[in-house]
Amino acid sequence: MQQAASAARVTGFGHQLIMVADIDKSVDFYTRRLGFTSRPAKPLADGRPFVAFRHGIALTAGRETEHRQIDHIAFEVDDARAMRERLRSAGVPFFTDLHNGPYGPTIYVADPDGTKVDLYQVGATAEA
Repeated sequence: MQQAASAARVTGFGHQLIMVADIDKSVDFYTRRLGFTSRPAKPLADGRPFVAFRHGIALTAGRETEHRQIDHIAFEVDDARAMRERLRSAGVPFFTDLHNGPYGPTIYVADPDGTKVDLYQVGATAEA
């Protein structure tokens, strides 16, 4: 198990979820002004409105003046379980432990500045 945990790695950028004050206004900007195309996406688990684009970003409602605009950044990994064990062993703070996210097994951890980092594995499930 220790060898697998050290082999886990990020394989690519996934997406960036941006919190916006007015989702309709923001969707209009990204689609009509910048030419972005939305893509199908599962709803957020907490029920917030959510729009994903084919360009690597997604928008969600709920931003207030004191909130950070970036909800999280996401990266695809080759082994979510091994990555979880490596980060846990290193004492990295977790927002959310391993669960079935929209793309597959997912964990949310904090970077050194407290930014939420979403790490997910496509094509698998969180169940052992």
